[in-house]
Amino acid sequence: MLKMDLLDMSKMDLLDMSKMDLLREDYGRDVDNYNVMTWPSKEILSPKEVSSIHVANVVSKFGIRGSLPGHLNSPHGFCFGVSGEIVVADTFNHRIQVFDKAGQLRFGFGGPGKGDGKFWFPRKIAMIRDFSKNLVICDRGSLRSRMQIFSLLGQFVRKIEIQFIDIVAGLTINEHNNIVVVDSVTPAIFVITQYGDLIKYIECKEYMIEPSDIAVYQNEYYVCDFKGFGVVVLGEDGQLIKRIGGFENVRFPNGIDISDDGCILIGDSHGNEFHIAIFSKSGLLLCQYICPHVKVSRCCGLKITPEGYIITVAKNNHHVLILDTLTLKY
Repeated sequence: MLKMDLLDMSKMDLLDMSKMDLLREDYGRDVDNYNVMTWPSKEILSPKEVSSIHVANVVSKFGIRGSLPGHLNSPHGFCFGVSGEIVVADTFNHRIQVFDKAGQLRFGFGGPGKGDGKFWFPRKIAMIRDFSKNLVICDRGSLRSRMQIFSLLGQFVRKIEIQFIDIVAGLTINEHNNIVVVDSVTPAIFVITQYGDLIKYIECKEYMIEPSDIAVYQNEYYVCDFKGFGVVVLGEDGQLIKRIGGFENVRFPNGIDISDDGCILIGDSHGNEFHIAIFSKSGLLLCQYICPHVKVSRCCGLKITPEGYIITVAKNNHHVLILDTLTLKY
């Protein structure tokens, strides 16, 4: 849970700068090829920035590039275990590694391969919160996306056929312990059982450009739109509820989590700094944090620990970053 401070809400006007000029500075000419979505201001629930951006304190950082036990190579995702372990998809090492809260390696499993129980660039991982506590792990397999179920100790349980999904950009588990996936190629949400039965399909291309992560809260879907600079909130049946963010405060989001009291935390690494924008459930921008102490190039995921710490993985820096509890400051 986030700490709450009652402070004055002072806001500044929107930055009067060209969005495309800023993008060219940071990302080069390639940005001219982006199909950037413009969100009408009436649909943006947080159209102004707070007056200051606060600094997040680092609790710990672990992982270096390599293939030895405990090393990481371009991790693309993570989740928590039963006791708060940090379970990392060590993508380019084709394995899963399990660390304790202090960053000490407990064990790893997997290995390169496209057969059952092996991994081929594992990217996304989530734990099913029922009696099984099984892990859902998505990699490429022999197709563009494959889904396998493992025990918490790394024992292969079964494979789930997901030929209808191109690329798994976000993976989470809903309150019914069903698997929720968002596809980034043809934006869509899929809800499936632990045995692969399709429960729900929601087409999202009307509302977003490129999904990059997903969270579920009170039967609503919160989808990061990487190239749309924000989060799209959809109802249980796929109806558009609201859009959160915008270029001024959420640039290329790639991680989202929601606190117990409904605060929405959105992470990005624009400018090679991990940046977190915190919004109320209604979509009001509450405050922002950056972490200038550690370089973060392409964060993948954002999660809140039971203790209130914030965790992400830096794909291009090959480490896991743990930040201290954030305080809401306006």
